[in-house]
Amino acid sequence: MTATLEFLDLDKNRPAPGELITQLLALEKSAKKERRVYGFEQLLGQWRLTFITGTKKAQKQAGNVLGKGRYLPGFVTVAIAYSEAPDNDPTAEWQKGTVLNSVKFGLLNLAVSGAIKFQAQKRLLAFDFTHITVKLGGIQLYDGDMRGGDEAAAKFHATPIGKLPFFSYFYVAEKAIAARGKGGGVALWTKLD
Repeated sequence: MTATLEFLDLDKNRPAPGELITQLLALEKSAKKERRVYGFEQLLGQWRLTFITGTKKAQKQAGNVLGKGRYLPGFVTVAIAYSEAPDNDPTAEWQKGTVLNSVKFGLLNLAVSGAIKFQAQKRLLAFDFTHITVKLGGIQLYDGDMRGGDEAAAKFHATPIGKLPFFSYFYVAEKAIAARGKGGGVALWTKLD
């Protein structure tokens, strides 16, 4: 039996950070034990980052600021959107797609995008951001390549997983997804309509 998070709406009913991280760690342990597999299509769509613990390095540096974890404030929207690549082969070991990660703070909107590959058996989603857009209100301040741009994007699918940033998803449901990042931090996203 698959465990679920004990919440209906994190905007209205937020357990204490310690309680939430306890639930998340139990879900992670359960996913490993059950060797749970999630389909690529379950991750597609747009998700709002709701809760983070930070990487192990960030936790050590931030100390009490992060504590057991922290909910993101409502005045900042950090969202991630996954979409399937047009040339994706659903029978391949790795599913291909794109990611758009955006941060909105007042009139400032920063977005990075790039390629993703997802391996269902291991619940791993690797990514590489190769494009950045910065807007202030309706004015585009910058739009261009980063971290090698098209050249890095062309090499992405041949790059071993260990050399890429990745998330190991341990909870995927209709309204929420949770993963541990390569750096050791845990994150929870909730579905954006």
